[in-house]
Amino acid sequence: MKFFYKKIYEIICFVYSRVLTVLENYFLRRNFKSKLALETDGFLKITRKSKLNVSKQRFDFILNNNEMSFFSNNYQKKIILSKENLNAIIKLLFDEQFCNFLTSQTGFTYSIDFFGAYQNFPIPKEHIDKPWYANHYHLDKPNSKNMLKIFIPMSEIGMNHGPLELIDINQRKQYLVGGLGDIFLCKLNVCLHKAGIPQDGKKTNLIMIQLNPSRKWNLNANLYKRQFKKEPKFTSLTNKFVRKNLLTKN
Repeated sequence: MKFFYKKIYEIICFVYSRVLTVLENYFLRRNFKSKLALETDGFLKITRKSKLNVSKQRFDFILNNNEMSFFSNNYQKKIILSKENLNAIIKLLFDEQFCNFLTSQTGFTYSIDFFGAYQNFPIPKEHIDKPWYANHYHLDKPNSKNMLKIFIPMSEIGMNHGPLELIDINQRKQYLVGGLGDIFLCKLNVCLHKAGIPQDGKKTNLIMIQLNPSRKWNLNANLYKRQFKKEPKFTSLTNKFVRKNLLTKN
């Protein structure tokens, strides 16, 4: 019976994702450039050497400002930003230049629907089979294939810090290694991925932001409260009535 329900859920996720993707492409996409990296690879790294002003900013103040935090499970800690600091990061990152850059890459304007700041810790071998923090390969179902995630290191992330591992559209393995000022753009319903496990004595300090196509650049009114919860599924249904705050001129 459990297997049956799992299959039914997988079918619902597949149909929902496929239909939502088609609707977004038809009604929300402004243009389409198939040769850009996000479409050909599903992955793009913006280095601190980028001309984007935002990539030169530092996000380490989050770790040094005594933000609220709690362990969501034995091996992951959530950092809850104050409303003031959360708004400051959103304002710093999503300026008009960066928003225009994202639209030029994908053809979409977006709603910022989820924000999470995390610290992932080593998992002992006897517990490694359990998905403590998405540490097994998966796709982000049932989200649209147009959903975009932004990852921002809060400190240096090398191979021994447990970087996100991603199989891009061309079946190449990518590791999200980098440091302050780097930004990673990922389409995680088309690229298999998992959270890497840090080596003993190391940890991953990472921000993740979920973007969903929208008619204009919006900010989810529940963004602060959602830090305390798991990332929502079926996001276009749950977010429809809480996208309120205009970020930039459209």
